[in-house]
Amino acid sequence: MEYFDTRDYDLAGRIGKLKTKHGIIETPYLFPVIDPIRQQPSLETIRSLGFNGIITNAYLFYRRNKGLPKKIHDSLKWNNTIMTDSGGYQVLIYGDVEVDNKTIVEYEKKIGTDIAVILDIPTGTKMSWEEARQALFETNKRAVEALPYIMDSDQLWVFPVQGSPYKDLLLISTSTAWRLPYHINAFGSPTVLLEKYEYDKILDLVGFARLHLPPHKPLHVFGVGHPMIMPFLVALGGDLFDSASYILYARDNRYMTETGTKKLEELHYLPCNCPVCSKYTVKELLEMPRKKRVEYLALHNLYMLRKEINNVKQAIKEGRLWEYLEYKSKSHPTLRKAFEIVKKYTKYLEKYNPETKGTTHALLLIDKDSYYNPRLIRIKRKVYGMLSNKKPENILLIPAYKKPYNQQIEYIEAKRKYPEYTILFYHPYLGVFPPQLANTYPYFQHEVGIIDEEVITKASKEILQVINKLRP
Repeated sequence: MEYFDTRDYDLAGRIGKLKTKHGIIETPYLFPVIDPIRQQPSLETIRSLGFNGIITNAYLFYRRNKGLPKKIHDSLKWNNTIMTDSGGYQVLIYGDVEVDNKTIVEYEKKIGTDIAVILDIPTGTKMSWEEARQALFETNKRAVEALPYIMDSDQLWVFPVQGSPYKDLLLISTSTAWRLPYHINAFGSPTVLLEKYEYDKILDLVGFARLHLPPHKPLHVFGVGHPMIMPFLVALGGDLFDSASYILYARDNRYMTETGTKKLEELHYLPCNCPVCSKYTVKELLEMPRKKRVEYLALHNLYMLRKEINNVKQAIKEGRLWEYLEYKSKSHPTLRKAFEIVKKYTKYLEKYNPETKGTTHALLLIDKDSYYNPRLIRIKRKVYGMLSNKKPENILLIPAYKKPYNQQIEYIEAKRKYPEYTILFYHPYLGVFPPQLANTYPYFQHEVGIIDEEVITKASKEILQVINKLRP
């Protein structure tokens, strides 16, 4: 679609260009949540860190300006992309807001926001099925109600997908998303689960929603802002995120790391080389005035978020997003659970995952998790399909243990002694393959780590199944 152009894929993650009135957002992207009145750090500082889009609350902007439609870019002195939430979070926390959907939608149009959200009713995690159903249908009703007001707009409009944690309700919401001309779909209400580190539940719900949403439209995941979980959500198809975690954590002396969040008082050293951590010690941060410390911690947290987004983009470029998830999954028990959820969606991920990238990097076969790499599964399925068409009468299997495999002495001897046989290699990770592929990707470009009993058991079953299918 003309407003969203995808350039690179890996798993269901993608690098794309989202075109707005005030610039292009490269996805995956996280919008820092900012207060419409008081910003800390300053917007100039946030921009200098590489963030060219922010999100703020249209409802709070409406209240503080007493309903006057002031141009939001002028008010915030921000010339880049601005996304506005409509007050749905306030509905989730307080139960209601003082404006209706039509009022807030028209207000978002008048203030000139680039990406706007209708006033939805988040289902959260505490609603009963019936309460969630009512909230879902009210959100869908409002989405239809808003169409006459937004169809002539040059803004990008967001349809909030509600119904979680009930998958049958999510299906109703995702089917509605196919029928409505919104530009972006958004998954709502994961904040409570995030606070409890229940990443596996979030991933399962987001993965389920993404599976049933239009793939050509970007997916925004509300309220996600931690380096731990973002790579997993990107892998399942998340494109956009937003969070105030950087400042909320800072006000509570919480320091983001790639693998968790630590209280500043618990640290002896700062495990980061951002400008803040390079300049100050833990002791110096603790002893400085609170306002200044909050500012610096918020800066560090923003650096961590930006760094993680860049790590994910680089992994997508290199075709190593699966390997990156393997690495992350070993850093915290909750991420291990999260990775198990990603493995459930292997068939879906295989559908989007390219077999090779423009610049090919070696496939890293680290341990038993690598067996589920969608790229590897897809390549093996293709090779097995090709082999099954030939149905050779006599097969000789040779273990592949030294690259290039077609230079192994066992292969050279077998080829000389048994010319009437079809010779195939077998490998614990790569499965069964013909010698002709020995110098191609990934049969030559790979590195192997641990081959444990589980890998051997899986490989043995797979090889036996393949050979049985090859029999005439």
